Amino acid sequence: MDLDRAALLIQSEFSFLQRVHAQWSLTEGPQDMELVAHALRVLLHMGKAGESLPEYLALVKTQHTDGGWGRESSEPESAAWVSAFCGLMLIRANTSLKNEEIEKSLWRSIDYFLQQQSADGRWKDSEWGDLDTTSHPVSFFNVVLALGTPKMKDAVRASWRKGLRFILDNQSEDGGWYDPVFQPSGVETTAHLVQDAVIASLTLPDGLPVRPACEKGLNWILNHQDADGSWDEKNMDHTMDCTRSTMLISRLLRAEEKARPAIEKAIEWTVKFKNAEGWPDFPGMETNLERTCDGLDVLLKYEAWRQGDPMESARRWGYVAGEPEFLKGALAGV
Repeated sequence: MDLDRAALLIQSEFSFLQRVHAQWSLTEGPQDMELVAHALRVLLHMGKAGESLPEYLALVKTQHTDGGWGRESSEPESAAWVSAFCGLMLIRANTSLKNEEIEKSLWRSIDYFLQQQSADGRWKDSEWGDLDTTSHPVSFFNVVLALGTPKMKDAVRASWRKGLRFILDNQSEDGGWYDPVFQPSGVETTAHLVQDAVIASLTLPDGLPVRPACEKGLNWILNHQDADGSWDEKNMDHTMDCTRSTMLISRLLRAEEKARPAIEKAIEWTVKFKNAEGWPDFPGMETNLERTCDGLDVLLKYEAWRQGDPMESARRWGYVAGEPEFLKGALAGV
């Protein structure tokens, strides 16, 4: 896709998201927390975190005493998957905000995940399979290890390794991850696990050896793309997940040429079937704001992928800060 066209789409869709601010912002009232986290991620990638402190402080105010968040801002019970997403947005935003209340919230979030982890390394959530659920606290800890204070890094390192080991041990021989109850096709689960949990190990100085798992995961995703460029029978959500995953993995493995045709085809399909404003769950359906945030995220990450800088791609997931010398050397030999 032409980058000028991508930039125009990003600006128009971000303008739409701003116009419906009341439908996703906690500053306007109770919200679905997964949508909130998706929207806050867009603010991060648009470079708007520094001017959006009230949005992130509103997220802090909805945190439960146990350190987690509910699926709805008014829901009293914490859930692991959305709690990890919320924690991720706070630690990434705080690299520019440097707010004391947010840092306190991050410690509560860390404590929540340390307490909730099972002995075998997994986390559980009633609405998600254990593999997918586990990928999100591991992703949160990835970013803590990249952006957190030395004390935060020391606090999460052992738990992070246990969670990542659980994921690696449950990869299938064909390279995918499967959940027969929640995601039997394996598409969304595999896309989530590789980009959110596994590949970050390549960017961390004390990461586990994950290159073979990432290579197998990338091949699995590429082999499961449908002929029209989508994944999972025109599922917009799963197609966006696979596109993002393919961009990050191919960049960090230096497998761009192998993945480029699939990425370009997926981007074109995603743009072709967007609505006049926003994206639907499936072509022809009404606009879904969470999917709209995903669409913006995909295009913003596509811009980074087209730059050809492996560190810029990794930054879009929060896996690096600044210009770490160890990462320059590690990626130079990939």
